[in-house]
Amino acid sequence: MSVLRPRPPTDPIDHLPPAGVLSADGRADPDWQAWLDRAEAVRGGVASSSTTAAEGLLAAYGTTRSQARRRDSALFGILDVARRIRESVDRVVVIGDRADRALVDLLLGTCCHPCHDDLPRHERGGRPRIWTLGPDDDDDTVQGILDALGTSTGDRLLDAWGVMPVGPCREAFTQDCVRLFAAAHDAPGHVSLPVPGALGGDPVVPSPPVAAAGGDFPGAIVLPAAVAGIDVVRLLEGGTAMARRFREAPAGTNPVVSLAIVGRWLTRRATSTDVPRRRLIAPGRWSGLRVWHDHRLERREAGARRIETGFATAIDVAELRRAPFAAIPRASTPPHEMQDCAVDRIVLPRCDEHTIGQLLEALRLAAAVESRLD
Repeated sequence: MSVLRPRPPTDPIDHLPPAGVLSADGRADPDWQAWLDRAEAVRGGVASSSTTAAEGLLAAYGTTRSQARRRDSALFGILDVARRIRESVDRVVVIGDRADRALVDLLLGTCCHPCHDDLPRHERGGRPRIWTLGPDDDDDTVQGILDALGTSTGDRLLDAWGVMPVGPCREAFTQDCVRLFAAAHDAPGHVSLPVPGALGGDPVVPSPPVAAAGGDFPGAIVLPAAVAGIDVVRLLEGGTAMARRFREAPAGTNPVVSLAIVGRWLTRRATSTDVPRRRLIAPGRWSGLRVWHDHRLERREAGARRIETGFATAIDVAELRRAPFAAIPRASTPPHEMQDCAVDRIVLPRCDEHTIGQLLEALRLAAAVESRLD
């Protein structure tokens, strides 16, 4: 067997603008072109003020042509902590505010085995089960997880578990959950989280120092994603690739720019003074993406006027990781009745870490550009 491994694919994602943007002869609608020009005028300011944590992490890690010593980087330290957690526990409870928890759910739903928690440990590659909690959960769910954690198999590793807050945990429900699970962990009969060094034997795993507040990418999701076995380096590389594409690609072929102006173009065509809200229509296991995106909009648009009906953007995935119906290749698209109401589309070449990294960074940058168009 050759020791050379094939390079993982890094195909770019694409944005298909609404019908009517281009005429039959390929010319852009004058209103669309006007908004492209306005977005181009603010792009430089957004790019200079939106240097991502992903770029800094990768530069220090030595994956972006830098001469950095990998062992000295923050990302290496996070990956090392994730490895020690995997070797020490079989269950991790991730607790975060809505946006942070939603990002973790998105990665678990798209980059892990669909039945990750149901597989025996050896078929999970020695990675722990990951349970997530956030303000959208109720007391029954919290107590149910506590009950499940209280069961004992007699195996020290399989019975060991830890608590991992992600992000700032500002909401009262999130803070209460962290305190509750930390107290339950210290109760008689439970196994301590035996991870030395950075964790100090504390059952509550702290968020890494690169964690960003409020659910921005990559933020607090790096550590729980690494614990679950997700390739966070490729995830960060995808975000970095999209940031570079945003800075360098012409406005007419720049997916971030076209994503940012769809609502404004629709507003002008509808002769309305309000800006419609984008609603993402994604495949079934991608609910975390919608929660994260909507939470960002609610926070950014506090006090702003918005058309409640808004418009829909469909997420189409051309290729999935597994093919049980080998003779019938299948994509992952939203239900047909939901696709019919989509105004524009984001086309993803496949469902993997690099693609998800691109998508999250594109949506984040598009929101930043749109906010400067007023």
